[in-house]
Amino acid sequence: MSENLPEWVRQVKERFGSKILSTRERSPGEFEFIISPQDNVEFLQALKVLPQGPFDHLSDLTAYDEHPKSPRYHVVYELISMMQKVRCSVVVQIPDNENPTLRTISNDLWKGANWLEREVFDMYGIVFEGHTDMRRILLPDSFKGHPLRKGFVVDYRQKFPEIIDEEAAFDPFGNTLIDKVQK
Repeated sequence: MSENLPEWVRQVKERFGSKILSTRERSPGEFEFIISPQDNVEFLQALKVLPQGPFDHLSDLTAYDEHPKSPRYHVVYELISMMQKVRCSVVVQIPDNENPTLRTISNDLWKGANWLEREVFDMYGIVFEGHTDMRRILLPDSFKGHPLRKGFVVDYRQKFPEIIDEEAAFDPFGNTLIDKVQK
C-alpha cells in the first residue's frame, strides 16, 4: 500500500508516525486514520492546514460503541478537502470505557462541531472537554442514560416530571407553548 499512497497521506504518516495507530484505504482514494485521544486536536489541525489541499470541511462527527470490546467508544470525524476533492476519516479510540472523554474541536477548529459533539454526548455519553455548552441536545435533561450505548435497555420507559398539554403546540422561536389554531 505504501508505494501508491497519495503525497498528502505520505506526509501525514511521516509527520505523525507512531501516533497513527492504523491507516487503511476504506474505498479508492478515501483513507481512514485511527489515532489515540491525546493526538486528536493536533492531528485534525494538521489535516486542516495541509499545504497541498487542506481538509477544510468537517462533514460529520459521530461515534460508535463496540461493547464488549475495549476500547469501547470511538469518535469518527468525516473530513473533506474541497481543493483536492478528497474525503478522509479520523477515528479516535477512547480508552476509558467508564468515563469517555475527548478534547473538543468546536472552539478552535470547526465551530460547526458544537452541535455534533452535543449529539454524541447525548446519545453516547462521551464528554468533550472544553466544550462551551456540554448539555443534551435531543433528549430532555431529566432523561437517564444514553440510548445509543450497547447496554441501553430499549424497553425501559421513563417518566418525566414536566407534563405537556396535548392541546398545545411547541413554538420553536419563542420556546413557549402556544394554543393550537382553531379550524
